[in-house]
Amino acid sequence: MYKKYLYEDLVKIFDLHRKYLAGEEGGVRAELSGGDFYGTDFSNVNLAGANLEATSFKRSNIMGINLEGANLKAANMKRACFASANLKNANMEGTFLKGCNFDEADLRGTNLKGASVEDAYFGNAKYNNETIWPDGFDPVAAGAIWVEK
Repeated sequence: MYKKYLYEDLVKIFDLHRKYLAGEEGGVRAELSGGDFYGTDFSNVNLAGANLEATSFKRSNIMGINLEGANLKAANMKRACFASANLKNANMEGTFLKGCNFDEADLRGTNLKGASVEDAYFGNAKYNNETIWPDGFDPVAAGAIWVEK
């Protein structure tokens, strides 16, 4: 069962996380594991390093979101839009990504081991040698672009 969050609670969590990222007193890393964010607009939110394990972002708009180093293990992201998202070094192991849009997303160092990527779009998504893809997945055939750094 997923946990529901009120808008007011998310605003507080995001503010504390912003302080955490800035190294300010009272900052707290965002802990949103098990949350249900179906259809939510998280576009351009900075959740770098947040714990989002086993969350549901089904049909959510997360364009431009910063999830660098975030834990998204076993999350359900079905049909979410990750266009231009920063997913560098994110843990997406075992994540359900069916029908997701990763257009121009940054996947350098991202762990996608065991992720379900059926019908996902990876056009112009950046990846590197540290990116871990699901077994048998061909990022070049999917339109992703290898970058050195």
